[in-house]
Amino acid sequence: MTNTILGTFQDLIANFAIVTAYLFLTSQIIFKNRNLDASASWSTKVLLGLVAGLLGSILMVFTVEFDGTILDFRQLAVVFSALFGGIYASLITGLIISLMRLLYFGVISHSAIVAASTTIVIAAVLGVICMMKLTFWRKWIYALIVCNVLTAIAFYINMGMKGTLPVVIYMIMMTIGGLISGHLTAFLIKAKSHFQRMERAATFDFLTELNNHRTFDEVFNASMEKAMEKNETLSLLMIDIDHFKKINDTYGHSNGDIVLKQFGKLLKETSRSFDIVSRNGGEEFSVLLYDLPHKHALVVGNRIRSAISKHEFVLHDGHGIQITVSIGAATYPDTKEELIEQADKALYKAKMDGRNRVCSNQEV
Repeated sequence: MTNTILGTFQDLIANFAIVTAYLFLTSQIIFKNRNLDASASWSTKVLLGLVAGLLGSILMVFTVEFDGTILDFRQLAVVFSALFGGIYASLITGLIISLMRLLYFGVISHSAIVAASTTIVIAAVLGVICMMKLTFWRKWIYALIVCNVLTAIAFYINMGMKGTLPVVIYMIMMTIGGLISGHLTAFLIKAKSHFQRMERAATFDFLTELNNHRTFDEVFNASMEKAMEKNETLSLLMIDIDHFKKINDTYGHSNGDIVLKQFGKLLKETSRSFDIVSRNGGEEFSVLLYDLPHKHALVVGNRIRSAISKHEFVLHDGHGIQITVSIGAATYPDTKEELIEQADKALYKAKMDGRNRVCSNQEV
């Protein structure tokens, strides 16, 4: 009896190790650049379904045996695919597990068909549940209930009243294992989301969602090295919002933040899709234009200046205001001096000449 209990405990540990490894690999590979609870693309849903199907198949191989009853956690694989990929992913997982049950574990029998059909039904029901607008734990609890109830029905169809003990054992095993897996999944979702927020905060400006000063420095240095190696041009626009302090003083800092947020969006829209747009600090911004001659950089600068001067920035109370910007432009290798310093000098010139204009660090 002791050996039986010990063997069952070892089987459970092996199953949990497989489930834990699956969750970790899923979060680090399939969802490497996105949250675990984000809506998945079609390709991701298919991949999730296939990988979870493989998980279910492995869990069927590493069964939990107790008193002659063979049980496993295959339904957890369906729960995972439904939670992360919706009904299409769960159906793919259910189909793979069902085929594995029919083709791998002995002859195709009545009990095998019932077990396979039950998995398909569970996959469909869980897919529908996980597509609903429910909290994580509501989805998870409902999924465990569905797995327990439908699997119990399958046991009774195949074994009659003799299936009572396997049903009880399965429900205890699935409930405890499911809750532990649920807590692990919730932890991974929260941890990955927190990590991505921290990673984004280190790269992007939280208010405007543009590159921050650190990212600008990294990209600028890399672009400068590339331009020098390939003898290509690199233009830089330094942009400053005119009289921004007056906006804060007149309308308050919260409205100033709204203006900055709208400004960042407009700056991104009026630049080329591959330009590097950054908030360098306060009301100072920059646009890095790779492989663009100086005269064309001035055209881009004037397009940005014109679009901003015509735009109405809406404040909290719905009141609209207009702002202008001063822009300084410099280009490598037209200037041999430090590019950022030259762009700053051109920006200072634009401010001294009356603002709302684009100035160059050279005669054009």
